[in-house]
Amino acid sequence: MKKFLALISVAIIFFAGCSNEPTVEVTTEKILSADTALTLTHEGKISLSSEQKIFSPVSGSVVERYFEDGDDVTERQPLFKIGSFEEETELLQTKAALAEAMTNLAKELAQKKPVDEQQAEIAELQERVKILEEKSAAGMIYAPVAGQLGINNARLSTEVAANETVLATLGNKNPAVVRFEISPEEKKFLTESPPKVSLKFIDGMAYNRPGRLNFPDATTAEAIFDNPDELLLLGNTVQIELDGVKISSVLLVPERAIQQRDGENFVFVDSDKKAALKKVSLGGRLGNNFIVNDGLKAGDSVVVEGLTNLREGTPLKEKIGRD
Repeated sequence: MKKFLALISVAIIFFAGCSNEPTVEVTTEKILSADTALTLTHEGKISLSSEQKIFSPVSGSVVERYFEDGDDVTERQPLFKIGSFEEETELLQTKAALAEAMTNLAKELAQKKPVDEQQAEIAELQERVKILEEKSAAGMIYAPVAGQLGINNARLSTEVAANETVLATLGNKNPAVVRFEISPEEKKFLTESPPKVSLKFIDGMAYNRPGRLNFPDATTAEAIFDNPDELLLLGNTVQIELDGVKISSVLLVPERAIQQRDGENFVFVDSDKKAALKKVSLGGRLGNNFIVNDGLKAGDSVVVEGLTNLREGTPLKEKIGRD
């Protein structure tokens, strides 16, 4: 009997050990109670300053493009031709037919033959060429000023709507600009306590000139940098750091901790070395963080790495990412 009970005890211990959920290693960060100066970061691409958009005055397709992205252009330099490939083809064919008719007319005149029919045909062809050339000329787009063209401009065959479709952007490479979206809350803090603005390249190297902020509208910020040596290349992805932003009376949660489920926001927190899922109410964005309206308190540890294998109650082995 004692031996039987011992076997049962061993079996219970064995199966209990087998049912234990494996521990997941995660990285956590503490919820910040921001009553101090912070460094906020944003990612963006290097763009042109004094940028202006170029529209087409007519609808149609891009049938010619006379530049490469990033080219320097002079004022009145041709950029695009807008029209239809069918009409462009017809214009070439009509010009060829006109040239042939003129040659035939010359031969007929040399032989002193009647040319009334040929002259009527030529007049008709000339009128058609004039109409097609006027349409073609109306679709020519020129650079309004000298400058540098942006990237991802309209390609051949792109369909455009008159005065609606942006064909290209034109501006200056010195200074260079990095544009990024901000929340109304972040704009408020950035204007109340202007930060130190710096730039890092994708490899982590810092740009050697400070920047300055501009706010073209309620949800966009521009980090502007002098670029006399043209080290800031159009289209490159960089990180903007805003150092010394004074923030008070808010809780901040890292963006990478947020999970969305059925249109609501959740985070996993470390609760006695186990994962606990908490619903959170978020306010505006501050750099790579969100303001917490409800659901968390200062000092809570939220999981920011290792989220894939987590569920309610998963045992955690915690690595601290931010104290």
